[in-house]
Amino acid sequence: MSLPWFPTPPAPEAEPVLDRAVPGALVRAGAAVLVTTMLLVAWSAAWPVGPVTVLVMVLAGVLTGLLPSPARVGVALLAAGVLVLVGGPASVVRTLTLVLLVHLVVWASATAGRVTWRMRVELGVLRDGLADVARVQVGAQTLAVVALVVGGRDLAAGDVVRVVAILAAAAVAAVVLPRSGD
Repeated sequence: MSLPWFPTPPAPEAEPVLDRAVPGALVRAGAAVLVTTMLLVAWSAAWPVGPVTVLVMVLAGVLTGLLPSPARVGVALLAAGVLVLVGGPASVVRTLTLVLLVHLVVWASATAGRVTWRMRVELGVLRDGLADVARVQVGAQTLAVVALVVGGRDLAAGDVVRVVAILAAAAVAAVVLPRSGD
C-alpha cells in the first residue's frame, strides 16, 4: 500500500547477463526446419519428393515452427505417422531417422513455444535439452529396432552396422552432453 506522503520507491531494474545466447527467432526457425525435415522424410518413405511437395512441407513446417502450439505440433506428428503408415514399410534407416526427428520436433517445438521472438536463449539451456533428447534416443532407437525385428523386418549386414552406429552416436551424445547441474 502506498500513501501519498510515503511514496514507494521505483522497483530496481535487472538485466540478466547471458554468456552465450541465440535469438528466440532462431530457436523458432530451427523448430520449423525440424518439422519440415520430419515431414519430408515421412513423405519420401513412399512417394517421390517434388517441388510442390517441398513447398507444402515447408509451409507446414513454417506454420508449426514459427507459430508453435501443441495442436499444430500434434497435427504435424500425426501427418508424419499417417504418411509412413499409408506409404508402406520404410527402410530401417528412415525409420530410425524418423524416431530421432519426432523426438527433436517435440523438444524443439516445446522450447520454441516458451520463447518469444525477441527473447535470447542461452546455449546451455539448448544443450541441456539436446542432452535429454540424446538420452531418450538410446532407448527409443533400441526399441525401434526391436519393433522392426518383431514385425518381421530382416536386418541386412549394412543395416546392422547403421543401427549400431546410430545407437553408439546416441550413447556418446548422452555422455558427452552432461547436464549443467551435474
